[in-house]
Amino acid sequence: MAQAEEVVDRMLDIRERRRLIKKEFEAKDKALREMYTKGENWLLKHMQETGHTSFKVAGKNPGTVFTKTNHRYSFGDWGSFATWMIEHGEIDLLQHRVAATNMDTFLKESGELPPGIKQDPVVSVNIRKA
Repeated sequence: MAQAEEVVDRMLDIRERRRLIKKEFEAKDKALREMYTKGENWLLKHMQETGHTSFKVAGKNPGTVFTKTNHRYSFGDWGSFATWMIEHGEIDLLQHRVAATNMDTFLKESGELPPGIKQDPVVSVNIRKA
């Protein structure tokens, strides 16, 4: 079993090193994202004050600054939306994915998958430190 112990030791060491690298990266990335957001806010305010929706810059990194509007949608009332969606046949308004945790629970309780659902088990190796 010496080989398995060596592999586990190495994997735990790698996992710890990855955790430390990730922690360091996340701290540095957070600071950079905050600076970037301040720059975005400054540019947006500048554009609002000048009435521009886009403008070009020269300098070290030439480019075009412009605004873009994206929309995010969420459920205010799932029940109302679900009823409306079914009545109007607008099922495509939802993304096609199954809630894995809920499906696990349903499968344990019912013993069978609903029609049209396939199950692909993914086996992974996990290590819990003693």
